[in-house]
Amino acid sequence: MNDAASDTDPYLTLVFTGRNDDFGGDFNGRFFRALDFNRAQLTAAGIPYEFVFVEWRPLSNRRYLATELADAFPDWGPSELRSFVVDPAYHDAVSLNPRVQFQEFIAKNVGCRRARARFVLTTNTDIYLSRGVIDLLKRRALESGVLYRAARHDLKGHSDVSFMDWDVLEDERNWEVVNKIKPPFYTNASGDFLLLDRDSTHRLRGFNEVYRNAKIHMDGNFCIKAYASGVRLVDVGAPVYHVGRGTLHAQRGVFRSRPADAPWGDIRWNKDVIYDNGEYWGLGAAPERRLDALTTYLDFDWSTVGPMVELKRVVTSAR
Repeated sequence: MNDAASDTDPYLTLVFTGRNDDFGGDFNGRFFRALDFNRAQLTAAGIPYEFVFVEWRPLSNRRYLATELADAFPDWGPSELRSFVVDPAYHDAVSLNPRVQFQEFIAKNVGCRRARARFVLTTNTDIYLSRGVIDLLKRRALESGVLYRAARHDLKGHSDVSFMDWDVLEDERNWEVVNKIKPPFYTNASGDFLLLDRDSTHRLRGFNEVYRNAKIHMDGNFCIKAYASGVRLVDVGAPVYHVGRGTLHAQRGVFRSRPADAPWGDIRWNKDVIYDNGEYWGLGAAPERRLDALTTYLDFDWSTVGPMVELKRVVTSAR
């Protein structure tokens, strides 16, 4: 796999992950509406971009979401959209907790590893970029070695999202929660907006693939890894938007007394510990085969699955 970028590559890669399982209700609809909105804003601002979608643990009894995505946007070509479908055997190989049904951040590593742009934004499928974020990208003012963060504003869950525009997103009466971020780590709801140059992303080797019992707080753990590695963290001063408070907030109380049973893993794990992924992070050596013009399938190969423990050094808390 070629890790090198070229002068003709886009300015921004946006990395998403998911599968065709209707997670959270109307997953595909929420994904496609946000994607269409963000595409329109990026295009209007003249920002060269690509969307990279990673389908993790696809269901055998449903069409690939990558196929649904291509059908929903038939005018998109491979310079604008690329999808990677990951053989479900990888989930079983890298997971140590049967309650965790989807390894979100290892999936995002697959996309980060294959990003072509100078800057990589890992985000989620139902996130709307704000006017301020678009303006920042339009100015081409991003610096290498800086991890940019944006606070997430949650719109009220009953909001009408059939049509979305700036008036709806920016009206404070439509906000339910503002997830504030503060230095030095800016970890709150960080999985919705982590913007870093591609070279630094590859130097850090993405999100934690060593601890495989949980997916919660992997985003915050990445912020701490970046900070401990000399990356400067910056609040962009503009939000991103999300409709509703999300599945974690909706179900968190159910598992408060039994955190080990949570489907996202035990919330009590030590997210301050610095990790060190192997050279094949992001399934970097996985065999690839083209399914169609927009979609690549990653076949299973044990040799690209990293070890659970590397006994070469002792890691300590970044704090």
